[in-house]
Amino acid sequence: MKKVLFFMMSLPVLLGAMSACSEVKVDTKKLDGKWTIVEVNGTKIEQEKMPYIEFKMAENKVHGNAGCNTFNSSIKPDSKNISSFTLAPAAATMMACPNMAVEGQIFKTFDQIKGVKADKDKNRLLLIDGSGNTLLVIAKQ
Repeated sequence: MKKVLFFMMSLPVLLGAMSACSEVKVDTKKLDGKWTIVEVNGTKIEQEKMPYIEFKMAENKVHGNAGCNTFNSSIKPDSKNISSFTLAPAAATMMACPNMAVEGQIFKTFDQIKGVKADKDKNRLLLIDGSGNTLLVIAKQ
């Protein structure tokens, strides 16, 4: 009886430990370089001029083009969690283009992005919110 009781009490701890180990953390340093933004909020981006984001992790800088306008920001990696970071509000040019919907969605995600995780495709990364929901899918250029 004691063994059964011990097993039943140990099971939640064991399952919790296993699930915690199942998600491999991605170091924010892997973001360094230029990435094409291929998906925003679950919708694939299909347009002639693809948006991109470039991270310069040694300088804590971020810049890119959201499809029409260029932007600049900074990134602050979390010292306690290698996969977490904060983006500062972006400064962007203010040109008007025929289709601003995708760009608007990209800019809306910037204040929600809190981290990075791996994608099934090793050449892509997922920029996620604080709950782990994918906001942007980026592909290495």
